[in-house]
Amino acid sequence: MAIKVLGPVANVSGFLSLVSDLRSDWPQNNDAKSRGDERSLWFRGQHEASWGLSPKLHRPAFRKADENEIRHEFQSRGLQLVQGRIPTTQYEWYFLMQHYEVPTRLLDWTDNPLMSLFFAIYEKNSGSDAAVWVADPWWLNAANKALKKKEIEGPLLSDWEEAGLYLPDLEQAFAGKEVKMKFPAAIDPPHVDRRLAVQGSHFMIFGTKRDLADMEELTRSNKARLAKMTISGQAVSTIEAELENLGINVATVFPDLVALGKYLKHRWTRTKDVAATKKAAKKKL
Repeated sequence: MAIKVLGPVANVSGFLSLVSDLRSDWPQNNDAKSRGDERSLWFRGQHEASWGLSPKLHRPAFRKADENEIRHEFQSRGLQLVQGRIPTTQYEWYFLMQHYEVPTRLLDWTDNPLMSLFFAIYEKNSGSDAAVWVADPWWLNAANKALKKKEIEGPLLSDWEEAGLYLPDLEQAFAGKEVKMKFPAAIDPPHVDRRLAVQGSHFMIFGTKRDLADMEELTRSNKARLAKMTISGQAVSTIEAELENLGINVATVFPDLVALGKYLKHRWTRTKDVAATKKAAKKKL
């Protein structure tokens, strides 16, 4: 397989150095005719380096889950709970589901490498290595033969006809229309929630194949642009402190009162511990 494995990373500067190396190895052509945005790499942080790249709905715990029933229940019960603009399309509801931890065929990515590093270590309890995966979304959709036949360049947009091949509306789904797309596709979401914008969110939506890391049809080529950077489990505290100095913490990543409360609790507990340590050190002198 042609998946690059890099690391282990022990600090933020080492991580950014590897990101820079990947950008050099995977030069980006920013003259795409189909989109106005510059091409960028996508990043995904995961607590365990041993994990593959499967969306929640494709994981063993949800093998018997009925996606259509889940979508229907979320929309019918969630309507009264939405704060802000009500989603108006099936994809807007689907993206919202993903950000509130409902099992979907979506896998979260970000265009901000530091954001992905935060997610790799956030609330990580074990001492094992974490990982940040890196992918070129333009490579992914070009390698997807079904999309290549339709002359798709770059990430899909949710209102494109081709995006509907991955997510039929509920009426069609309950009428028996199934997703027949095999390989995942890169897709850009509308920012229906503040988290999407703050986190620089992008998604891969999966078809019938379950784990991108095991899709040799896509990744065995030398042209594959998928890499895994391992993050040393022994360096989590160091990296967490460095990220906070750069303004990346739970309060900035999750822009709500719950996250602000977590941040202040963590900050002041740690401040108290630091003060006690300094006081004890002075006594010893």
